[in-house]
Amino acid sequence: NDMHGSAMQHLTMENMNNSDIIVPPLAEQEAIAAWLDEKCGEIDAAIAKVDREIELIDELKQSEISRVVTRGLNPDTPLRPSGIDWIGDIPEHWTIRKTAQLFHGIGSGTTPTSGSNKYYCEDGINWLQTGDLNDGTISDTSKKITTAALHDFSALKIYPQGSIVIAMYGATIGKLGKLNIETATNQACCVLPYSNEIDNDFAFYVFRAGKRTLINSAYGGGQPNISQDTIKSFKLALPPLSEQQAIADYLDKKCAEMDGLKAKLTKKRETLKELRQSIISEVVTGKRKVI
Repeated sequence: NDMHGSAMQHLTMENMNNSDIIVPPLAEQEAIAAWLDEKCGEIDAAIAKVDREIELIDELKQSEISRVVTRGLNPDTPLRPSGIDWIGDIPEHWTIRKTAQLFHGIGSGTTPTSGSNKYYCEDGINWLQTGDLNDGTISDTSKKITTAALHDFSALKIYPQGSIVIAMYGATIGKLGKLNIETATNQACCVLPYSNEIDNDFAFYVFRAGKRTLINSAYGGGQPNISQDTIKSFKLALPPLSEQQAIADYLDKKCAEMDGLKAKLTKKRETLKELRQSIISEVVTGKRKVI
């Protein structure tokens, strides 16, 4: 609460030197520390268990997505080799297609000159950055641009609702989003516009399944880059449209169930962290006696 600054909040040495702390006798300090070591160790072990359960849910979800978008929903369907390492065997009646064969008008965007009120405003046109991507549905953007930005920067265009967005580089490389809004983007986003040739919900799950393959195909040293050409040549397994929609519906339900369980575990984790902090605060201030 004593921090200063806005861009980079900090404490001063004066703040630290003038802070009052409670100091019981040394023997009591040692007893309190020993008791807290044991009690906090128990809580930390419980938190670690919850963390592992959350990891397992994420792994299970990814495994189920990968299985269904490459094998389908019928376990008895005859399979054939796809010839693609990340896909493996696929149902005999499915085809292998490149992204560029299914999505037309694949593109990106740009960043209008920063710091200009001419190009940015509070209530303007949606402008998506890779930091807005969440591997889920995108319903808003953290920044908005003006019509002047669209006019002055020819690389900017509005992409339709239902489009798939992939982060091509930076800390968010491989991150995905499915547009629930119309939006322009920055240059680090590759957008696959809504297509009548592939169900966009199915496509979203396909790219979630192939995310690691895309990231592994990135090139460059300091800042690996998934190029638009790499995304355009990315191969995926394509069932008939009705089957795509059935797969997407199944995964929507299955992922919602897993996300619900994960939310409960996340809440449990926060409760354990709050309990740990509460116990420490009570004991080191003498409100709770442990000796």
